[in-house]
Parts: sequence; C-alpha cells; structure tokens
Amino acid sequence: MKWLTSRYVFPLAVITLIISLCLQCAWIRQLYLAQKKSVATMLESIVSDASRQITYRSIAKGHEKSARFQQFFLSQEWLALRQAFDELKVDNLRSRFHYGITNDSSVVEMKMSFLNDAKLKFDHKSSAITDGKSQREVSLQDQRDLKVMDSLVNHKLDQLGMPIRRNYALYDYSDGKLVKGKPITNASSAFVSGKYTYNLKFQNRYQLVVPSITWLIIYQMKYYLISSFMMLVLTAAAFYLLIRLMKNQQLYAQARMSFTSNMTHELQTPISTIAVALESISKYHLIDEPEKLENYINISRHELQRLQAMIEKVLKQEQMDLGKTKLQFSLFDVQPVLQQVIYAMDIQVQEKNAELILLQSDEPVFIKGDVMHISNVCYNLIDNALKYSPPHAKIEVSCSIADHELTISFKDNGPGINEIYQQQVFERFFRIFNQDNIHNVKGSGLGLHYVKQVVELHGGRVALQSKIGKGSNFMIILPMYEEN
Repeated sequence: MKWLTSRYVFPLAVITLIISLCLQCAWIRQLYLAQKKSVATMLESIVSDASRQITYRSIAKGHEKSARFQQFFLSQEWLALRQAFDELKVDNLRSRFHYGITNDSSVVEMKMSFLNDAKLKFDHKSSAITDGKSQREVSLQDQRDLKVMDSLVNHKLDQLGMPIRRNYALYDYSDGKLVKGKPITNASSAFVSGKYTYNLKFQNRYQLVVPSITWLIIYQMKYYLISSFMMLVLTAAAFYLLIRLMKNQQLYAQARMSFTSNMTHELQTPISTIAVALESISKYHLIDEPEKLENYINISRHELQRLQAMIEKVLKQEQMDLGKTKLQFSLFDVQPVLQQVIYAMDIQVQEKNAELILLQSDEPVFIKGDVMHISNVCYNLIDNALKYSPPHAKIEVSCSIADHELTISFKDNGPGINEIYQQQVFERFFRIFNQDNIHNVKGSGLGLHYVKQVVELHGGRVALQSKIGKGSNFMIILPMYEEN
C-alpha cells in the first residue's frame, strides 16, 4: 500500500502511544478509586478489630481462653448488639451496661432510661459506671485501655508495610464532645474511622484519623503501576525499534540502489574501454602497427584486471556476509606485506602525484592471520586515502606496538570526515555525500565494511581519528602473536 509510508508511521505511533497512555490513566484512576475504598475498608476493619479485641480482654480478664466466653463475647450477634447499643443516641437518654462474672455464671445487663420531658436534663453522665470503684480508678483504667487500644491499632498499621502518619481523636461517650485531638475537617484528613468503645466503662470513644492515604494506596497498587509503566515502555520501545528498523531499511534500500547504479556505471566504463580498443584494432588494422596494437592490448588488459577486481570485491563481500569466508591463518611479518601492497599501488600513486611513505619498525612485527585478507585490508585503506585525498596528497603508513597489540596506521592529509559519519563509514554501502548532496568519488561503499569484518574476524578492531580539513587516520588494531 503506497499510502502506508514511513512518514505516517511516526505520527501513527505517537497517536497510539497517546491513546494507550490515556487508557492506562483511565484504568489506573478507576483502580485508584477502587483501591481507595479497599484501603478505607481495611483501616476501618483494623480499628474495629482492635476495639473488639481490647473490649473482650477488658470483659473476660482472666478468662480470655474460655470457650464459652469466646462463643458469646466474640460472636457477631454480640458485637452487633453492642454496636447498636453504642450508636443509640437520643436526647436525655441514660444508658447503663453492667456485667458480672462468678465461678458459675456470667450476667450481662443493659438498661436505658430517658426523660419524657425533652426540656429536662439528667444531672450527671448517663454512662458512668463505677461498679464500686472511684471515678479516679475508673478514669485510670480507661486511660490504660486507651493506650492498649492505640498501641494495637498502630501495630496493625505497621504491618501494612508502608509507614502511615496517623493520630486519634477521643470523644465523650455521653454527649459526643471532642475530648482529645483536633477538630476533624475534610481538608485535614483523608480517612476518619467510626467511633469505637474500647471497654465497657463507657467513658470515651476512639476514632482513628489518617491525614493522607495516597502513598498507602500507591504502595498497594505498586504492581499494577509497575506493569502499566512497563507496558507503556515496551510499547514505546517496540515503536522506536520499528521506526528505526524502517529507517534503516530505507537507508539500506537507497544505498543498495545507489550501489547498483554506481556499480553499473563502474562496470560499464572498463567494458566500454575494452570495446573501443577492440573496435579500433579491427577498424584501423592495428595488426600492422605493433606498437599501437600492444598499447591497446595493454589498455584492455588493465581494464579487464580492474573489472575482475571489482567483481571479486563484490563476491568477497557476499561471501563474508553469508559467513562462507574461511580464513587461512598463518604466522607472518606484517611489514613485508605492507611493502608489497605499496609497490603494487605505485601506478595509482603516480597518477595522483601523491607521496606514499612506509614508516617501518626496526623489529619484525609478527601476527597470526590470513595474509591475503590482511593485504586486501591494507589495499582498501590506501586506495580510499588516494581516492578521497586531493592531488599531491601525502599518505603515511606505520606500525606501532603497545599492550601486546599491533596498530597499523594509515594517515592522510585529505579533507577529513565529519564526526557524525565516523561510525557510519564502516557500514555496508554507506558513502559520504559532498556539499551538493552527490557522490563526487567513485566507489561501491563496500571497502571499509570489508575492512571492519576482516579485522574483527582476526580478533581486532578498527578505529578512526579525523577532523574536517585536517585529514584522517584509519587504524587497524590486531593482537600480537605470542608464543606459549
């Protein structure tokens, strides 16, 4: 489909990510609200359970493990009855709750009375129960039970695994007035529990106040949030890799087309030259002119060699890419190989009026590798330096040893390579455009890629140092041969 081009992929990916983000946000919001209710229910349950436990302890003191006591005082029916008794609040209502425990039986009494005339008031607290104890003794016992109640609530909250800021408010059992704590507002508290008694003395009622439960909710949602975040990251990463892959494919396709076009032109040139030479030999009967005939034959031979070299370069690259190249490793001295390559390139050097210098090391430099491929690597690097350097170029080839590694340097005084291209020049088919966005130097874009592959197959690496206008220095770094 022609309309589905790469320019639509990026906006489509952005729109998809935005929609995914919106859906994730909506889902997380709904989950947050549901989790908020769950957390509120859990906190309410903690306070309610603490009230039930401490009340049971105060009633069944010394009989906590009694099955009969547990059957009655921990039953849902009793808890509901006591809660209803606590919640029954009308004007001028006096409620009394009394329990007695003997060796044989237990007695629980509930008594409520109210004045028929709403204008009249009781003179004392309707819920005060002393059971023969002084008011001070009852108050001290109430304070002890309150501390145990608050300690039990804090212990349960600490078990949630997330520190929570909390405090409590205390209300008078009879009139509901605030006895301890700050007045509660919606702005100052995110959660407020119900009011619970913590004994049957009916002095005060306990209420848990939590200023903020946001972080607790987030902590409870941590796995959902992590999974949601990972989903978005993976989606974004998938789109990024897809777009990058498409761009690389486009660049590869463009480079392939450029390579095909360039190689077609490159192959046509020697073929045309040979055809003209042969036609001239036939047309002008150069068999009668030995000197011209030999000249034209030499030209044809040279062009055939050039044609063969180009075809071999493509075939070698294809074999290298398919992993079919098998290196023939042997021990050899690199410097004679460099001398041979430089000697073979003497004609190209003279045509460019260039200066090619080999700075030899005093000692032999032995490596274990494939002589033919290392020679081709050196040939490619020198050929590149000649092609891209201006007339009267100066190229220095040198060897140096450091940290058991051999560095062969090919330094020129050419135009240099922009930093943004210094990694790409080793990619297959990649060629640098000039300022007019055209290739002003003939080539296939395979040479440096071949160099990198061969060097890496030898366990080495390639490096490039270059600045615009100050030339380039291509270096191949190979491990030195060491006897065991």
